[in-house]
Amino acid sequence: MFLGHSVTRTQNHSDDTQKLVDAEIYKLVDEGLKKAKKVLKDHADQLKIIAEGLLEYETLSGTEIKDLLDGKQPVRDTGDDAPREGGGSAVPVTGKAAPKPKKGGAGDMEPQPQS
Repeated sequence: MFLGHSVTRTQNHSDDTQKLVDAEIYKLVDEGLKKAKKVLKDHADQLKIIAEGLLEYETLSGTEIKDLLDGKQPVRDTGDDAPREGGGSAVPVTGKAAPKPKKGGAGDMEPQPQS
């Protein structure tokens, strides 16, 4: 039985039928794996661009992914409340484009002396 289901269910068909079902499932999974590998191989350059973008920015919106693939860097809000073309983004500012927190500010996680 496929994936060990013989323990948990009763058999309502012959072993020959089960072999046919298992062979068809294997064929579908194998074809899907081959197709996925081909897509990844054929688009390796785009995959690399997106991976590098994710390493730099941590998260990317669909528009930012399209921009990266078109050779444009994502434009992120810098917290100055200036409206962006196309509206704001729920994607946080991270990576090289993120402003660094000031020492002693709310983002400073070092312990503070208590009086």
